[in-house]
Amino acid sequence: MSPMFGSDSLLERAHALIWAPVIDEMPVWRRALYLSARIGWAVVRDLLSGTLSLRAMSLVYTTLLSIVPALAIAFAIFRAFGFDAYLETMVADFLTPLGDEGAAITRQMMEFVQRVNVNILGTVGFAFLLYMVISLINKVEAAFNAIWRVEANRSFARQFTEIVSMSVLGPLLVLSVFGIMAGALSNSYFGGLAQYEAVRYTLDQSSRLLPYAILIAAFGFIYVMIPNTRVTLSAAAVGATVAGIAWGAAGWTFATFVVKSAQYVAIYSAFASLVFFMIWLYAAWLILLGGCAIAFYYQNRAYLSPYAGVSLLTLRQLDRMSVQALLLVHEAFEKGQTPWTAETLAKRLHVPMEAMSEISGALCASGLLTYSNGTPSRLVPGRPAAKTSISDVLTAIRAYRYGRAVEDETLAHEPRVEAFFKTLAEQESQLAEQATIASLIAPAGETRDGTATAGS
Repeated sequence: MSPMFGSDSLLERAHALIWAPVIDEMPVWRRALYLSARIGWAVVRDLLSGTLSLRAMSLVYTTLLSIVPALAIAFAIFRAFGFDAYLETMVADFLTPLGDEGAAITRQMMEFVQRVNVNILGTVGFAFLLYMVISLINKVEAAFNAIWRVEANRSFARQFTEIVSMSVLGPLLVLSVFGIMAGALSNSYFGGLAQYEAVRYTLDQSSRLLPYAILIAAFGFIYVMIPNTRVTLSAAAVGATVAGIAWGAAGWTFATFVVKSAQYVAIYSAFASLVFFMIWLYAAWLILLGGCAIAFYYQNRAYLSPYAGVSLLTLRQLDRMSVQALLLVHEAFEKGQTPWTAETLAKRLHVPMEAMSEISGALCASGLLTYSNGTPSRLVPGRPAAKTSISDVLTAIRAYRYGRAVEDETLAHEPRVEAFFKTLAEQESQLAEQATIASLIAPAGETRDGTATAGS
């Protein structure tokens, strides 16, 4: 193949076509087209790099271990409201792409769920099953938070209450919608309209699209609720719509694959059901995480980059941004303003979210900052401003970044150079020890550049 038409050349051309133009002054339709292409490029790059696929595989493993106890707990909750049959229908619908194998797996899972009994399992066995459910909840939130570049997870009590509320309120809402629709169709006026061909055709097409609409709404609800940060409805809607369409396409593709894979059934025999189930679980988690990544890039377009990762801050930039971040958090606390989140701090300081995660992680690890309870988690001071010296901040950020650095004793030492850097370190330490966060706040009740703090 000629180099002109090589894969590298095509990739470079596609890269230049998508990333080179400046889209700020383009018409709305062209801007939307380029934005979609850039988001797609970033998500596919994350998939190919293994960032999302490794998390999806981890969730598949945890799901296999926790699916029976999770369904048992869900059945107990749904049975209290009289919706236990609805949960079995949901499991069957999820496994529809597996065909006959899906029906068999649904049957077996329901049998396992019916046998989950504390008296039979014993305390240790039940504790293990409960631990697997907790592990699944933690991994799901950790995966979503990693996509959104959020460091802190919610407490387990908050995670559990939100998962339970989602599990109960979601089906109630869906059943209410179906009830309202059924009531409207049974109404004499609306029932008369259904006799017309056009109205009947519209209702028939709507009934086909309704499952996808419910699926997209469920995905959007998940994208808003699970990440420990504020997700806009528009971003959640975009990610959920793409994920819902991908889910439908993947379901059709997988169902076709299962029908035409008789040779795999012959090879794997009794294990064919498990193999197909694991592949479909992996595809489902990958679609869900991919939609979450789309929502993140749509909401945080400043982090759309033609290359993987972001440029690191220099050590001097990192020192300066760390002090400024700590100053903003203390000012907001002393003025009684709404505390900063890592996301709002990153926007205020104009630093990438990855760099802000490094700063907040270093300051929290050293006890200079801590996360408050609530959603989203907000940063509050870990010690008084008067007892927080600039030297503490510099020590914390450097220990965090260079915690695994080579031991200084193993390096070569030149006495003249050592003497110079020793003097430099002493002078820097002397100056940094004298200055505290309180001394930076004291001269004026605002930041050095005169801007407002947490509310802006």
